Amino acid sequence: MTQHRLVSLRLPDNVIDALDRAARMQGRSPADVVRALLEAALSAAPLPDRAIGGSLALVLAALGAARGWLDLQTRLRMAGFVLRLSEAGVLTLNSWPANRALMPIEALGTSLPALCIRFRAPFPGAVPARATSTRPTGKVA
Repeated sequence: MTQHRLVSLRLPDNVIDALDRAARMQGRSPADVVRALLEAALSAAPLPDRAIGGSLALVLAALGAARGWLDLQTRLRMAGFVLRLSEAGVLTLNSWPANRALMPIEALGTSLPALCIRFRAPFPGAVPARATSTRPTGKVA
């Protein structure tokens, strides 16, 4: 049986009024409506620990202890993960060796720019975008 705890929320009057209207329309109590809304919102949210199969502590430890990109990738692979840079420039945590994208690195509380600054290097394999082409034309001025 599911245990319940009493929780108090301070909500604006217009939200309470809307909640009362929704509850009456559904023939439910306001508490039941709030509970259903919260359950739906929380089950849809990609919580890091749920997305990576309970290995959040291992991934966070790897992120915290790594001294460079190679060290980070090695630590993550030992835990069954790897970082990949998408074509859109988004750094994602992927499963290893299946290489299935799990979540953007921002979901773990860091970012590509923060890691680049920390490791004093761009992500390995990242090709910097060029503003203009510098292809030689063959003409001598």
